[in-house]
Amino acid sequence: MKNNYLAIILFSFLFMSCKKDHPLTSSNHTASFKPQTLGVTNTSTPIKLKVLQLNVWQEGTKVTGGFNGIVDAIVQSGADVITLSEVRNYSNTNFSARIVTALQAKGLTFYSFKDDNVGIVSKYPIASFKASIYGNAFDKIIIKLNVNTQVAVYSAHLDYLNYACYLPRGYDGNSFQKISQPITDVNAVLASNLQSSRDEQITAFINDAKLERDSGRIVILGGDFNEPSHLDWVDAQKNLFDHHGTIIPWQGSVALYAKGFKDSYRVKNPNPVLAPGFTWAAFNTSATLSSLVWAPDADERDRIDYLYYADNSNRVSVDESVVFGPSGSIVRGQGYEDATYTNPFIIPTGTWPSDHKGLITTFSITTVVPSLTLNKTTYSTGETITVNFANGSTDSQAWVGIYQNGKVPGTSNYASAWKYTNGLATGSTTLTLPANSPAGSYFVAYFKDNAYVEIAPRVAFTYGN
Repeated sequence: MKNNYLAIILFSFLFMSCKKDHPLTSSNHTASFKPQTLGVTNTSTPIKLKVLQLNVWQEGTKVTGGFNGIVDAIVQSGADVITLSEVRNYSNTNFSARIVTALQAKGLTFYSFKDDNVGIVSKYPIASFKASIYGNAFDKIIIKLNVNTQVAVYSAHLDYLNYACYLPRGYDGNSFQKISQPITDVNAVLASNLQSSRDEQITAFINDAKLERDSGRIVILGGDFNEPSHLDWVDAQKNLFDHHGTIIPWQGSVALYAKGFKDSYRVKNPNPVLAPGFTWAAFNTSATLSSLVWAPDADERDRIDYLYYADNSNRVSVDESVVFGPSGSIVRGQGYEDATYTNPFIIPTGTWPSDHKGLITTFSITTVVPSLTLNKTTYSTGETITVNFANGSTDSQAWVGIYQNGKVPGTSNYASAWKYTNGLATGSTTLTLPANSPAGSYFVAYFKDNAYVEIAPRVAFTYGN
């Protein structure tokens, strides 16, 4: 917990009306595309994406065997993507590379990149990444679940100072020293919270994520926010966990919800009393008790680690969201078992590396199969052929091509006619076969990204009188 360091895509509308070779070359012609919603029936195919958020507590250095504990936790979680907080790259090392190597030794292939304060590890190849967003508060990766479903995953570790949720508990949020009495004036607590940089950090994330959402990507945000949620400090909790009667609309979660983000744990576990979902502070018996206690006369239990998600096309649901880590928390300077609460929970089988508990959410992402249709099944010589494509690739150089039966795309058997789809996932275009094309059986195929990987079933037709 306690540490922190402070497109528009321009499409080229290109096409060729003759044989297609590889690599593709430019043309001065403009393709005649008609974006439209097509009445094409597609099979919905849900993809399960399991994500683990884990604060690694100074790279596991605070616990004997902590680094191996991080690796073991990742393996036990079965996560596809892991968002990490408190990455330090001590002694000029590359922490993420070390994790990837250790996982590889266990027979698991993951991908990552170097960053400070935060990190992301993914079973999916990383199409692109961006490090050091807003003073190292965030980084992000883009992964492709299939040809037409991309996810922007962000990892966050927000400012730990002005930890205002300690004020109602009778502790200062900067010095972490006891104060004369709890501060229960909600406006004063919120004003103190705004003295942190968390609100600016969240705003920076929202602005960056908007570009991803507007481009058609799903957005997932995991992180240690060092701030509670407005979904927890509610009337039902006001006399619990040393909230001292306060109901507080914490600004970070309020801002995220205002922009359509959802808290995956609260979506699946909506009752904050029966399932408080505490992630801070974990009663880690592998650590010294003094290293876990910050407010020794207070109930420190809170939920400050999250996995949020947003999608402009409503493709995402939550199958499961569970806390992962030691069952106990820290209450009044001692370890305390939260036996009265019904949190869904996973107990680690190895050394727990952190003073936080982790969070595992399994998302179900609905995708649709790319498809092709034609306006007819038989064409006369010289007749224009209308090709409809749906739910396909948004790459500007995905393309459709016509081949005579028996021809093999990607070999010396070039397409008889072809055009780029120019970044449209759904639309239509027209193709005309060359005048010397023989009558007979043909097919149209749909390819991704300026290459010969077919992404939809072929559609056959006959041509010629």
